Amino acid sequence: MNDNQKDSGVRTVGNCRICRSTALAEFFNLGEQPLANSFLKAEDLEKQEPYYPLRVLFCESCNLIQLGEVVNPELMFGDYVYFSSGMPASAHFRTYAENIVKRFVSRSEDLFVEIGSNDGHFLSVVKETHANILGIDPAKNIAAVANKKGIKTIPDFFGARVAADTAAQYGLAKVILGNNVVAHIDDHHDLAAGVDKLLAPDGVFIFEAPYLVDMFENLTFDTIYHEHLSYLAVRPMIKLLDQYNLEIFDVEIHPIQGQSIRVFAGRKGVRPVQGSVTGLINKELAMKLDQIASYFKLAEKIENLKKEVKDLVNDLKARGKRIIGYGAPAKGNTLLNYYRIGADILDYATEELPSKIGLYTPGTHIPVVHVSEFRDNPPDYAFFLAWNYRDAVFEKEMDFRRKGGKFIMPVGEVRML
Repeated sequence: MNDNQKDSGVRTVGNCRICRSTALAEFFNLGEQPLANSFLKAEDLEKQEPYYPLRVLFCESCNLIQLGEVVNPELMFGDYVYFSSGMPASAHFRTYAENIVKRFVSRSEDLFVEIGSNDGHFLSVVKETHANILGIDPAKNIAAVANKKGIKTIPDFFGARVAADTAAQYGLAKVILGNNVVAHIDDHHDLAAGVDKLLAPDGVFIFEAPYLVDMFENLTFDTIYHEHLSYLAVRPMIKLLDQYNLEIFDVEIHPIQGQSIRVFAGRKGVRPVQGSVTGLINKELAMKLDQIASYFKLAEKIENLKKEVKDLVNDLKARGKRIIGYGAPAKGNTLLNYYRIGADILDYATEELPSKIGLYTPGTHIPVVHVSEFRDNPPDYAFFLAWNYRDAVFEKEMDFRRKGGKFIMPVGEVRML
């Protein structure tokens, strides 16, 4: 690994992004890390990489969990290597899209907007049953891909300004959707104000994000990286939306990216609030997510997990075992850099996305190769960086396991599967 280098494109957080309180307490520090999606070309390996602090804070006022530093979003999203159409979630997307259209879209002219629409993969599924769609995504290269596919996409960051311009040009939206995007946005008030400006009176704002509860229950701390500025629970989001005449009327839990929360919000009083909302509020309070002591205990468990994982892989290497990384997701780079597992431990990391193959993981410099290398020359162990796609991967890689190969689960309870 290169020596850590601080970069000027970072801002230290002084106020909570929901309640503006200065009562922010640090409870977990992952050290300085490179950007999780900043995969390297071979010619960049000898250059110094920019590193940024990765600290996690607890707001003692509204209890929002957030990063202590914000990296300039242009550095993270200006030119992106994640294409959603390459991920094995199509069945989930199809069911999700069909349910939203059936539940909330009643007229052909109803506008369906997706924030952070990436290459238009989800909207292309929506388009099969509903034609009036629009994407908004800040990554110019990926927005261009979407537009070429016929998915109208605005290459910009969503907020009040873009929402007002969009409403003026396209009208108000019946559905505003944000799949794994709310946690990426620094200015939550600009987001909520944008929803307020663009949402129709009977419209619905739906967003899905990793659920904070999952981090406590399964130690899924690999969701912590610089793109994810906030870690969401129901209670803080209620406090935010309330300021913009919006309320959460339903919530669902889904086993996507670990355990995700899907939130449905609309104008106050338009729809009855379901018992699911109260149920999760009560669960969060029962878990004492409103108390800083709970977060210090979480950090201690993660530190213990780190030691356990390091002891395991070091022992395997000492016994001459070959280990590779299965998958090269952004979240995997949090694990690799925090655990300090590099190319001396993992021979390579597998990938199916052409945009990552031939590159190297940020910070740890592990080569990324096509997954066919794993199948043609199977190792003894696969360090399961893409663990959140476990069922799909196990189905595809039955031959590896049948012949004695093992997957190492790197979060939660460390085990070999």
